[in-house]
Amino acid sequence: MTPTPITKPDSIAPGEPAAHSRLVIAADANDVMREQLDYLIEHAEGGPCGCAQCHRYQRARSVLLEVFR
Repeated sequence: MTPTPITKPDSIAPGEPAAHSRLVIAADANDVMREQLDYLIEHAEGGPCGCAQCHRYQRARSVLLEVFR
């Protein structure tokens, strides 16, 4: 992923490079997916309650276990 510079538009004159810009680096997509999967697994440990999170867990589980069928 490419870092995205963050600047305040009102503090930079037109045509002037951003002297004090900050750099925001996006989170690693794999880390985000693992964190979400951990969250869904933890939620589903209590048994399915039929909420949106349970449905997300079932869809993710289905996709991940598809290779074993």
